Amino acid sequence: MIVSKPITTTIVSFVIFLIITFVVIGMNVLAIKTQGVWYNYAIISLLVPIAGFVIYRIFLRYKVLILGNNQIEVNFPVLRQSHRYKLASIKFWIENQVKTGKNAVYKEMVIRFEDGRQVSLSPREATEYDRVLQYLKQKVPTKRVVVK
Repeated sequence: MIVSKPITTTIVSFVIFLIITFVVIGMNVLAIKTQGVWYNYAIISLLVPIAGFVIYRIFLRYKVLILGNNQIEVNFPVLRQSHRYKLASIKFWIENQVKTGKNAVYKEMVIRFEDGRQVSLSPREATEYDRVLQYLKQKVPTKRVVVK
């Protein structure tokens, strides 16, 4: 049984970012109450969408993948949703690799299911990336899409 979930250090760094963002937003709201200047409004209008995106993308879409017994289970604990798929219901899976520097490569795996849902993983954001990749290569090699 393979369990892949977000890396703790990634979550902690986003929590620290959100704390700093909300402190800055709060300070600007207090500044607007006393004597609002145009840049206080600009800072708030810039930081609120960024904080909302981070909350949605990182915390509301927090997912745990459980692979084993010829099935994949995708759990969203915050949303209290769970989806279970058999390996036969995978439409395709793909591993994208983008060269980001001289020696650096960014990898991302996307698994699309027949019902239209998809799950994406990257080794910098999720644990057990290599084991998930190996499991898919072993169990469903014919559904892999190779990008050149």
